[in-house]
Amino acid sequence: MGAEYTFYDYNDAEESENNIIKDWLDDGGSAANANFTVRIEQLEASPPGDFADSVWRPPFVKPLQGKWKGFTEIRVKVNKSQYLLIGKKIDTDIFLVTGGYHDGRGWHTDVTPATAKERVNRMISNPAAYRREHEI
Repeated sequence: MGAEYTFYDYNDAEESENNIIKDWLDDGGSAANANFTVRIEQLEASPPGDFADSVWRPPFVKPLQGKWKGFTEIRVKVNKSQYLLIGKKIDTDIFLVTGGYHDGRGWHTDVTPATAKERVNRMISNPAAYRREHEI
């Protein structure tokens, strides 16, 4: 079966030319890296969330609300730690803009919802500079 969705990582073209998602997975989320690889492979091949066999639903993914409305978090748990990737799904493209973790008191990420929206806009308007296809 072919991929239903394509995942893109945010590339910081202005600051460091680094793939922000890859850097986070290799460093801050390294314990979860293999689990995210498996989860993204499942999501790429999964039908949309309204199908019975879809993995586009909790506990694997969760649509965000409030200031983060329109974004989706992809969750994995490693030992007793929880990690997430935040992205925006537009048609069959998923734009991953940041990672985060849960410390027992709440979810934490290094960007604001406004920054996340700005990153998505950059990924759409200038794909050569601001996005890279997610490497599995």
